[in-house]
Amino acid sequence: MDPEAASQALREAEHRIADLQRHLAVQEEFASTLAHELRNLLAPIVMQAEYLADAARQAKDPLPGAWLNARLDGLCVRMRKFVATFDLIMEASRRTAGHIELRLEDVDLSALVREITAGFEREATSARSTLLVEAPPQLVGSWDRLRLEQICTNLISNAIRYGHAQPIAVSVSGDDEWATLRVQDHGMGISEADQQRIFERFERGRQRHPGGFGIGLWIVRENCRLLGGEVAVHSRLAEGSTFSVRLPRRGRSHD
Repeated sequence: MDPEAASQALREAEHRIADLQRHLAVQEEFASTLAHELRNLLAPIVMQAEYLADAARQAKDPLPGAWLNARLDGLCVRMRKFVATFDLIMEASRRTAGHIELRLEDVDLSALVREITAGFEREATSARSTLLVEAPPQLVGSWDRLRLEQICTNLISNAIRYGHAQPIAVSVSGDDEWATLRVQDHGMGISEADQQRIFERFERGRQRHPGGFGIGLWIVRENCRLLGGEVAVHSRLAEGSTFSVRLPRRGRSHD
């Protein structure tokens, strides 16, 4: 091999090694974050269950129903959050392995958004925020319900997390060909430099809280692509963010 070819092969090998090192670093960071986040979710569940068990063992009289129901409701909320986080991780794993199959059916986006928003009322109240929904009585399209639920859930959850206790507006609109979902918060915002990066896997905006896995918005983007649509963000620092999802109503999917 001549010196120039050898030098080129060496440079390519060095680039390949650097790429592998970066990939390994990302995977290690994800594993560390995964362990930390799951422990943070699971520890309060165990503590609350132990507290209820101790209260039941030590009680001389039956525990008051209202007291018990309030604590069981709190336990259920924590368990649902743990399961939702676990499902998010499994979804990322399936996508990485290429095991995604769309199941298209008629879905009313307006009804779905109202249902998901109602499920976030407790979380929004805890964050001192309000959820405002504007949607037509019905907007039906041919979509995969699970993928659509993931899009709505991740965008609303992010808006509550980063909305700085300000109102959050969720709107649905459309015409004969397309449907649009918008989620607007008035929180910390996203820098222009981060607005495309946040849709990559394991990425988070630099101004945003370090918690989380950095896969929620990646899943939103990938679901939009699978359904033949797109997601975009418009944001300014300290002025909030608006995420817009545009989907064809006839279920045109991309590979």
